[in-house]
Amino acid sequence: MNVIKRSVSGVLGGGAVFAILYAGSRFDIEWIVGILILIVAYPAGIEYLQLMKKMGISVAQPEFLIWIPLLVFGYVVLDGRYGDVVLFLAISYQVLRYLGELPHQTGFMQAVAGVFGLLYIPWLLSFFYLIYNHLGVSYTLVLLLMVWGYDTGAYVLGSLIGRHQAFPYVSPGKTWEGVAGGFAVTVIGALLGSSIALAWEPAAFWIGFPHILGLSFIVGMAVQLGDVFESKLKRAAGEKDSGTFLPGHGGTLDRIDGLLFALPVFFFYYHHILRLM
Repeated sequence: MNVIKRSVSGVLGGGAVFAILYAGSRFDIEWIVGILILIVAYPAGIEYLQLMKKMGISVAQPEFLIWIPLLVFGYVVLDGRYGDVVLFLAISYQVLRYLGELPHQTGFMQAVAGVFGLLYIPWLLSFFYLIYNHLGVSYTLVLLLMVWGYDTGAYVLGSLIGRHQAFPYVSPGKTWEGVAGGFAVTVIGALLGSSIALAWEPAAFWIGFPHILGLSFIVGMAVQLGDVFESKLKRAAGEKDSGTFLPGHGGTLDRIDGLLFALPVFFFYYHHILRLM
């Protein structure tokens, strides 16, 4: 039953994301992607605060959450020219907010949790808009296919033939067989992207194929690292899932943990390596 819920909610969620990306590209309304990011970032921020609270770190919820839409639209409005300024103001506020908290260790951990949460969720998600706006919807689709491909390959292969635990103290369900399956399907996702994203085709075949392997490897590593990091976060909070955002998938953070780490990696690889082709 959980597999059915996972599959149905995954298809519906993925379909909604593709529909929004298509509408933004087809009708030239890039800001709609900012709405999509906000829909994801806001509940993820709430889940993050709840995990922090269960770890004994109480971050003021209203003052933290108000910065999420400000940050998102700071990177969307006016082509993102003031995004980093908003980020600096958000970080400064989190530091100043807990400057007078006593004991000092408590205030320091609250400030660290507030700053890290803003970097971890809305700032990393801002790379989604940068990829969409500067590289185009084709590259955004390819990235999603790679990330979802890794998740799918790791889950299916790990469930079917997984025997050797990869991270037994953090995520006992993760196996090396699943990791290998994740990397394999990431390559397939990148190649599949060339059939629906023509701009990606030169990078996918012939002379560009080594880049597919290289990019699939580092994106896969980033997805796995993001997943393990969020598992460590949940373990520290004593929780199995970050929330119940999607049936069968857990919370919002459970769905985007790998994507968060993959976004800057994909953006960096394109700008500093693929651009040299």
